[in-house]
Order: sequence, then structure tokens, then C-alpha cells
Amino acid sequence: MRNIYFWAAIAWTLLVTVLCLVSTENLGEVNKFELPNKDKYGHFVFYFVFTLLWYAYFKLRGKMTLRRMKFLAMFFAFLYGTLVEISQGLFTQGREADVMDIVFNTLGSIAAIFLVWLIQKSKK
Repeated sequence: MRNIYFWAAIAWTLLVTVLCLVSTENLGEVNKFELPNKDKYGHFVFYFVFTLLWYAYFKLRGKMTLRRMKFLAMFFAFLYGTLVEISQGLFTQGREADVMDIVFNTLGSIAAIFLVWLIQKSKK
């Protein structure tokens, strides 16, 4: 089971990376969908799922405290999201780094950890 979460987390990480580094012009119909700040919702969801998958993998490994697992999943999401944003600014055309994307990445990650906390609390 641990390998399923590991490979799911890796696959999600790669998907997020591709979607964040590919020019939005190459996304076709997805790019035409009209919703104010749609990319911010995307960043929130990307990093919400990202954090849940990495947390699930760490939890099944079971080699650290729950608090450390939550912190590590959230820190990894923040660090990775920040590096992706920097990469957008440095290595892509048609994309640019945006501090608000990092904010929404972080909010998605915090929401995921809050959900984990609520679930753990409800089990006690």
C-alpha cells in the first residue's frame, strides 16, 4: 500500500510540474474556460492534493511523529511550489513567477493539513 501512495505522490508532483511549466497557450480548451482567478483555484487544488498524497505516504512509512509528518508534507509542498514558481520566471516563455501563486499553493497545503487534523480529531 505504501508504494501506491509513493507513486501517486510522484505522479501528482510530475503532473503539477508539467501543468505549471507548460505555456498556457498549449493548454487549448482549458485555457478558454472563463473564471476569475482560475489559476489561483488551480494552485490551491494542486497543492491540497499534493500535501495529502505526500502526508499519506509519510504516514504509511510510519517512521516519524504525526506532527512531523504534517510539517514535512507542508514544508515540502511550500518548497516545491516556490521552486516551480522560480522556474516559471527563469526557464519558461509565456509564464511568469507570481507570489500570489505561492500564497495559494500554501493555502491549499494548509487546508490539507487542517483536514487531516480534523479527521484525526474526530477519531479521538
